[in-house]
Amino acid sequence: MPRLNLKLKKEDASALSPEGRALVEEVEQLADEVLAAEKDTPETMTLPQAKSIRAAGGIFYGVTVALCLLLGVMLLLNAFAANGVMGLRFFVEPTNAMLRQVPRGSLLITVMRSSGKIRPGDIITYNVLPDKPDVPGTRLTRIVAERLESNGKVVFHTKRAGDAAPDSMPINMTHILGVKLAVLPGVGYVISFAQTYAAALSVLAGALCVSAAVMRLWANREHPELKDRKRRKAGHKGRVQHAIV
Repeated sequence: MPRLNLKLKKEDASALSPEGRALVEEVEQLADEVLAAEKDTPETMTLPQAKSIRAAGGIFYGVTVALCLLLGVMLLLNAFAANGVMGLRFFVEPTNAMLRQVPRGSLLITVMRSSGKIRPGDIITYNVLPDKPDVPGTRLTRIVAERLESNGKVVFHTKRAGDAAPDSMPINMTHILGVKLAVLPGVGYVISFAQTYAAALSVLAGALCVSAAVMRLWANREHPELKDRKRRKAGHKGRVQHAIV
């Protein structure tokens, strides 16, 4: 607020009556008090601060989306864990038995094949106790070492990676859950983490989303030109793309 110039020259002051000079002095004193109050008022958010807050809100939104995608993938995997989807099944490898081919913590994607299409060297996932699939430690991933056929029945002998001798237990098609299609190293750890802390991750995603909304609204309120500037940039980009087309 610009200060009013109420200082009178000597010749002007002499022309005023005592009441007039007292009135001018009173007005000048009030102006000084107003200016002092404005000086003590804390400054509002600066433009760089508003930009930083908007950027932090954008990061929060990005993390929220990533968490929601992770939880969505976890829910889908849980939903299709029993029967799979489109012939595909997904398993998290819990051991180092197949360290080279399927490292521990990998997400193993399998596809079901007929017995005639399973050959030695294929990696299969099977359940030792088909009637008790929920028993821990009964699901194994191994390499097919031998394929034997007798009286129209096909059985397989499997082995661990690097082991010369096949496992003693024969495997038939009722045991097999799928044949390896792809391996995503490390993704299994992320999925397992999401399954363990699903509730906490959901709360965190909600808190980040609310925080991001508050931060961006706060920055836009202090500096509305930021929002208008973003709209202008979006409009300009759209016009450029339309012109190119």
